[in-house]
Parts: sequence; structure tokens; C-alpha cells
Amino acid sequence: MGGVCHRPLTLRKLSGIAAFSAAFQVPPPPTGYDLAVTFRRSAGPLLLLALLSAAPATARAEFSAAISGGAYLPSGSSPFGAFQARPSAALSVGWDSDYFGGAIWAGIVSTQAGVLLQENCFPVMARVRGRLPLGVAVPFVFGGVGFAPSRALLDLVRFDTVAFTAQAGAGVDLVFGDMFTIGVEGGYLWLAPSYPFGTVDLDGTLLLATFALRFP
Repeated sequence: MGGVCHRPLTLRKLSGIAAFSAAFQVPPPPTGYDLAVTFRRSAGPLLLLALLSAAPATARAEFSAAISGGAYLPSGSSPFGAFQARPSAALSVGWDSDYFGGAIWAGIVSTQAGVLLQENCFPVMARVRGRLPLGVAVPFVFGGVGFAPSRALLDLVRFDTVAFTAQAGAGVDLVFGDMFTIGVEGGYLWLAPSYPFGTVDLDGTLLLATFALRFP
């Protein structure tokens, strides 16, 4: 009797184990394709989280003083010959919030056409710019208008005037710590001083590298 009673119980237990094993099978290991898909799906949110964590936590205005150096590449010409590319420099003081900024910018532009005409201009502008803070890197666009005291030396005769000038361009700043910024920018300069002997077309491109100190 005892043996007869235990056999049905043993069969029921074994059938239950078989059903449990069929229902809960161990999944196969992921393939290389599955891992690549998972990585691509997680890379975007992780990159966004890193940029947000690196961005400034609160908005604040910062004052800055900057010095720039680079090249002036004139695109105009004159009856005395093509204008030559020359080094250029600039100084600026201004302020920046998270997404907007402004500055007073002053530069020097000099060039020469042939052996008869030499030109020196000192553009001074009020500039505004839109910024996109992405942590360490801050891309920006800018524009400005102002005036430019100009001096031409034509066949050793000096002429002076003041001309309207404007500028527009874009660049990127790299922010280091709380005080230092290193950046590059490229902009187009509109400048055409008029003299008794005619108007000199000094339109051209300014390519500048900038070092700035920031003061909260």
C-alpha cells in the first residue's frame, strides 16, 4: 500500500518540474548586433546627460576683458593694385549672460596696394552676440556697427577721414575654470573710407584668436 501511494505523488512532482522548466527557460546570450543596438540607444541619453551636467547650473552675467590677434584678409581692390593681407589685433570689454552678450570692440586694420597706397584704419564697434553654452564649449554668432578713423598715405601724401563700419560672424569659446576663456572667431568686415581722391574698398575677412579674463 505504501509503495502504491508514493508513485502517483512522484509522477505529479516530476510533471510539475517539467512544466516549470519549460515556462522559465534561460535566454540565450546577447549577440554582437544586440549589444550594438543597446549601445546606440543608450549613447544619446548619456551624452545629453553629460552636456547638461557640464553646463552652468545657474544663469549669471559675467564681465570680460579680451585681447585678440590674427589676420586681415582684404577682398577689395584699388586702381593702385590688389590689397595685401596683413596681421590684425583687437581689444574688447563687455559682458555675457547665458545666451546673450555685448561688448565694445576696437581693432586695427592695415594694408597696402602696390607701392603708392598705404591704409590704416581703427574700427570701433558696439557688438552683440548670441551664445549657446554647452559646458566647456560655447559657440556664438555676433554682429556690430560703429565707426573707423582712417588714414591713407597716397604717394607720401596723407589723407584722414572717419568711415562707417560693420561686422558679422561666428566663433567658439572654450571656458576654463571661473576666469579664463580662449576662443576663435571669423567675421566679415564692411569698411569703405572716402577720401578726396576716391573711396577705398577695404571690405574683407578678419580671423582672430582671443584670450579673455572673466569677472563674475
